[in-house]
Amino acid sequence: MPLPTITVRDQQQVQPLHVSQMTIYKQCKIIDAKDESGQSYYIFFHNDQYLNYVRPKKVTKRSHVTHALKKGITLPAPHPLIDATLSSNPQVKKQDFNDLFKKLQTQYNAQETTLIATYFESFIKKEKLAHFIQTLFYKERRDGKWFSCYRIYHLLKDFSPNHPLVDTFSGNLDFTRYDSRYKNNDENLLAKDPIYVEKNLYPYRFQTTTFHQLTALYKSQSRWIDLIGIHITHLTKTKTSEDYKVLVALIDDHFNEEKRLGILKDLYKRGVEIEPLIQDLLYSYVKSERPEEAISLIGQHQISMEPSLTKALLDIEKKKDISEQSISPEGWRTFTLALFESEDPQASEILHEAVSSLLNNHEIPYLSKWIRPLRDFQQAKPLIENIDEMNRIAEDPNQQRRLGELFYFFHQPEKAIECMSWDMELYVEDPQPVQWLAKLYHETGMEEEHHAYKQLYIDMVKRA
Repeated sequence: MPLPTITVRDQQQVQPLHVSQMTIYKQCKIIDAKDESGQSYYIFFHNDQYLNYVRPKKVTKRSHVTHALKKGITLPAPHPLIDATLSSNPQVKKQDFNDLFKKLQTQYNAQETTLIATYFESFIKKEKLAHFIQTLFYKERRDGKWFSCYRIYHLLKDFSPNHPLVDTFSGNLDFTRYDSRYKNNDENLLAKDPIYVEKNLYPYRFQTTTFHQLTALYKSQSRWIDLIGIHITHLTKTKTSEDYKVLVALIDDHFNEEKRLGILKDLYKRGVEIEPLIQDLLYSYVKSERPEEAISLIGQHQISMEPSLTKALLDIEKKKDISEQSISPEGWRTFTLALFESEDPQASEILHEAVSSLLNNHEIPYLSKWIRPLRDFQQAKPLIENIDEMNRIAEDPNQQRRLGELFYFFHQPEKAIECMSWDMELYVEDPQPVQWLAKLYHETGMEEEHHAYKQLYIDMVKRA
């Protein structure tokens, strides 16, 4: 599957980028993308709202980006959650940071504007960012918004603990009163500061109680991408059927079958190999007509094949064009071995289809080697004997009619025609190869040849 793309615009220049991954970290999302020359870009979002993009040169060790990449939820592209983030932002425009910060103050409160500003450390001088945060603080102070000042103060303290403003207000009486209420988990106060709540819950998100508190917060804020993201990482830790069911319910609320499959595949790659996921993944592969992936899964987990599943896989293969064979030789071998080992009644039928499919692109000696692992199964012996016979008589000019019959048995009419044509030249008075050719040309849709050989057969019978 190709990587998703996003188009960035800087003044009049437009550049398509290939997305490699997305990191979700608290309220921020960072998409990592590259242009055709390999130049990296970081594209920033706040609660799914596009902010700006940068070309990273050097990222400082204690920056927001570094923390995000180390502690956030990283999703490799392609991924449905990346698609969901990009869907409302197909093209992003480069903004001057001064213009961006002015715009932010019209869209967000001072605390959220402060938080967003801290995302861009490594790309703006820290002193400049700290000064901007200080101006927000003093503006709120002039307006008498001490609670807003207190929240900005703590963000600045996290961002730049040695800033003079931090030292100046460390003993402020209003702040001390807020400190006391925060320490006592004043619910009314904390409800007004979700940024603080998320900051303190996030490091402990793998603990059950904290996880449920975070998911409740995300639900209350309608942050469904973040909600699914945190459920994905939670499930990779717990690997329980109960947590899987909760995640699947969330996925089904927001994605179609194809996108659902994308998330299931990501979970499987993350090592979640629990029974309900494997079963859902298998049936999704079948439903979306991906037999190779379905068969690989069957082989890896020794899945017992239900008759309906076997039939569905066989029907998919029969629908495929010869030019686009859907199942590899290894896939066919995995499939047939699983069927014979489980004593599936359709095993012989599937083996017949496998051999027929493989004969489209492989010679008889290859089939003789391919079928070796099946030789110990009694149920497979009649078909194996046919392949052995084909291998034995393939170069015998006197056995071309029998070889043609066997090719016909394995749904290879074109190869059967070659054999019967050779046989007809050897036995010019024998009407049987002529009769075969009339039949074969009819089945391949070559009606002119069919009628010619049919008439020739009638004439030969009359002369006999």
